[in-house]
Amino acid sequence: MQGRRSSVLIMLMLLLAEYPSFASEFTISGCIVGTGNSGIYLYRFYGDLEIKTDSAKTTSEGCFTFHLDESQPPGQYRLIFNGNRFLDLIFNHGDIRFSTTLDHLIDSIRFTVSEENDLYYRYLKFRSKSRYRIRQLQKQLQSLPDDNPQYRSTRQEIMSLVKQENDFTSELLKGRENYFAARLIHIDREPLPDPAWPKEFRNRYVFSRFLGYLDYSDTLLLYTNALSAEIISYLSVVTALWPDPDSTAYGFRLAAFNLLAASGNSEKMLSFIKSYLIRGFTRLGYIRLAEELDTISYRDDCFAGAFTPFTSSDKEMLTGKKFPVFSKIKGCMKQQTDGNTEGFLIILSVPGCIWDEILRHNVLQSLSISSYSKYMAVTIATEATSVIPVHETENICIPGKKEYAKIHRFAGRHHAPLLIVTDSEGTIVKTAGSWAALIKVSEL
Repeated sequence: MQGRRSSVLIMLMLLLAEYPSFASEFTISGCIVGTGNSGIYLYRFYGDLEIKTDSAKTTSEGCFTFHLDESQPPGQYRLIFNGNRFLDLIFNHGDIRFSTTLDHLIDSIRFTVSEENDLYYRYLKFRSKSRYRIRQLQKQLQSLPDDNPQYRSTRQEIMSLVKQENDFTSELLKGRENYFAARLIHIDREPLPDPAWPKEFRNRYVFSRFLGYLDYSDTLLLYTNALSAEIISYLSVVTALWPDPDSTAYGFRLAAFNLLAASGNSEKMLSFIKSYLIRGFTRLGYIRLAEELDTISYRDDCFAGAFTPFTSSDKEMLTGKKFPVFSKIKGCMKQQTDGNTEGFLIILSVPGCIWDEILRHNVLQSLSISSYSKYMAVTIATEATSVIPVHETENICIPGKKEYAKIHRFAGRHHAPLLIVTDSEGTIVKTAGSWAALIKVSEL
């Protein structure tokens, strides 16, 4: 009896030991009609690298299965088949089952298992049709004089399509904000300005809002190819906005520092973005800029507050309070306020911090084309420090040592420049560590 009981216990222990291994296995099963008896390869991404993970043979119907376990990280995976054809999937430690055809990979795809991928491809299908129609209408708009009735109706249709796309995306992600698919959808979004605006104005609008869609310190983005693609897209806006070679170098520097500041709360993200930019600028011949970026360290004193300087409790502590020595700050303005001024954007400058110039530049360049167009911007610095204006219209206020000490005690010790938004009477309504953090998706 004792021996039988021991045997049963040993069997149970063996079963339990095997159970986790069984439970942690996931499958990616698919049928791509038209591929025939060919090989199919599974890759995963890290940064700008494609890492081969597995390979499989397809059946005559184009069906295949891959087995993955929990050691494989969640992220964006790519199936490569029939030469250079590919299909991207989201693996998030769950099974995936789908079918499609080689001739219509995206339009025909159907997921029977995997809500993440179903969500993502619903978005891609809608966006593809919407953007195609928008591009058609934009070409049509360029050929029409702006006093033509058809010009107005075409512009109105474009703006209506943009709104439909935004509404569709918001509804699609409602309650699913923490899905991995949501990351890829957010990073795919881009500002769509009014097509009637002048070209330079449209490009400025896009550049000022490009980084406002997601958290660039989210390390899970490294397990996709979307991050490197996003950086390239952002730099392409620079070449449209600053086409002259000399000004392009200036624009690249501004964009590079914006990206590094955006990733400043994650050493892993900053290291990748910095390395990616250095390699890219070196290939393009911007050696001086690459060398400058190479000197930047994650442990720079002014890094701690970059882009998200305050916890929610810190923000609550300042929100609703009156900014100190406000009357003196108003007196620093080069232009007097009028009845249309809704409030002030106060920049607490930290001269010597590598992000200071960038924040001030972004505010000055983007203010007029934002939801803060009726706000006045002012930069506050210590009396002992000389601040070089980033623009001839920049309001720079040096209130004096005592007054600055009051501000310092009020705002707390900050190692990175800080942006404080007040109403016209000086009451604080919002704080942010960057322009992109201030301009959130809801305001785009």
